[in-house]
Amino acid sequence: MQHITVTDHTGESRIIPLKQSDGLTLAQHIYTSGSFCAPALCSGLARCGRCRMRFTENAPLPKGEDALYFSDAELQEGWRLGCHHMPEPDMCITLPELPSRKRPAISPVPATADKLRFAVDIGTTSLHWSLLDSDRRVASGQELNPQLGAGSEVMSRLAFARNGEGAAILQRLVTDRLRTLLANAGADVTECCIAANSVMTYLLLGKSTTCLASAPYSLGYTGGRVETLENLPPVYIPPLPAPFVGGDLSAGMQAVLERSPAYPFLLADLGTNGEFVLALSPDEALVTSVALGPALEGIGLTFGTVAQAGVITRFTMTPKGLQGVALPHSPDGPPPVKGISGTGYLSLVHALIKCGLLQRDGRFAEPPYTNPLAARLAAQIDNRYGEKRFMLQDDMYLLASDVEEILKVKAAFTLAYERLLSEAGLSTADIRTLYLAGALGEHADTADLEGLGFLPEGMGARVSSLGNTSLRGAELFLVDPARRGMAEVWTAAVRHVDLTTDPAFTQNFTHHMRFIFS
Repeated sequence: MQHITVTDHTGESRIIPLKQSDGLTLAQHIYTSGSFCAPALCSGLARCGRCRMRFTENAPLPKGEDALYFSDAELQEGWRLGCHHMPEPDMCITLPELPSRKRPAISPVPATADKLRFAVDIGTTSLHWSLLDSDRRVASGQELNPQLGAGSEVMSRLAFARNGEGAAILQRLVTDRLRTLLANAGADVTECCIAANSVMTYLLLGKSTTCLASAPYSLGYTGGRVETLENLPPVYIPPLPAPFVGGDLSAGMQAVLERSPAYPFLLADLGTNGEFVLALSPDEALVTSVALGPALEGIGLTFGTVAQAGVITRFTMTPKGLQGVALPHSPDGPPPVKGISGTGYLSLVHALIKCGLLQRDGRFAEPPYTNPLAARLAAQIDNRYGEKRFMLQDDMYLLASDVEEILKVKAAFTLAYERLLSEAGLSTADIRTLYLAGALGEHADTADLEGLGFLPEGMGARVSSLGNTSLRGAELFLVDPARRGMAEVWTAAVRHVDLTTDPAFTQNFTHHMRFIFS
């Protein structure tokens, strides 16, 4: 059988068979093989460079995208971007050091814990899990979703699933990883709850994704039941309220209700896909979703990466200029990673707007500068292939196109926020609490969110950041099964507000493309 040979940074080689006409890029072929942990790729946009690999035999001719990342000497050495080349028989490839899965935060499983329960949140980018002994968390962990090799956002996964055996490959990648985690649990696991957005749920269960791949979108399967997956304990799937509003949101609602909230409140679970619920009363709610892209999780931005040791998560202004503050590195942990998290990018853009170097429309300001600090920082601006960039520490930089990606996220967020309030006849003043969950809710500074126009001025005082509400809700479904029926009744009663069917969607989105709440 035709194959390629891939060697990792330790020198270990794997033979990966080739299948004819599967249409996969070289990076997809390698990182969906199950042999290597996929980095957080940008879906072939030629922005992140994490698909870089060196050909030692049968190197393809370089393309323009390769020249953006590699010097002439590196191209001669065989370096290429795997997302922009197709696999050919007998290629021999060496990979750079790959991301390691985050170490689980494990507490010793007590001797009495002979039976555990397993809660999982499958996000488009990340997988979070916990093991419960009764109602006590005894182990937990998080890592990149093993499907990332197929693409970093929902639509690229759907496209991959339509390609030959793509759907089966994506299901296998996740279920194999879940089985491995359970095999290391140290005790029998009697049941699971897996909360995920609708697409991740369908891929997990091996359901046809046709109803989610093109408009008009619909749900042929709505969750709210116990499912059977090979070599896994019984799995409860929370109810799915709408085509792109999944069980992660219905689980997240349980994490909010645990706090006995005052109505009306808004829950925004923000990752690659933004899911929103405006709860008007215990029995009445509106839900919607909007594509945010993976930027909030640090993916698709030039130096973006998920938050981990060594990664910059915020910027501060010092006498020496802007300085990034990185997550600490443990001597016995994995090596620190160079990069900027999604919330680090929010902090950076906000800092540049405050000093006047960035304008509210996302463009770099032109001289003369009214702020002396902006005039000083302007010395760090140059051009890269005709695109402006702001130079940072450690040879990193902020591209104008990175700012545009952040601005798109802001526009999508405020569009969904304002549409829900308009549908309910409410104003911002009526919202008792805005609960933030997901990538944005775990680390973002509310001052950055207000300063960038995600939130109206003064709303930050009513923001409550809850972290991963989907995982917490999955735990609650296991600890208190009565919540399952409550969630299923609630889901059946919600009203879905579909933003994509609005004829003025593009016009409204463009209106929100400014770093100001409007």
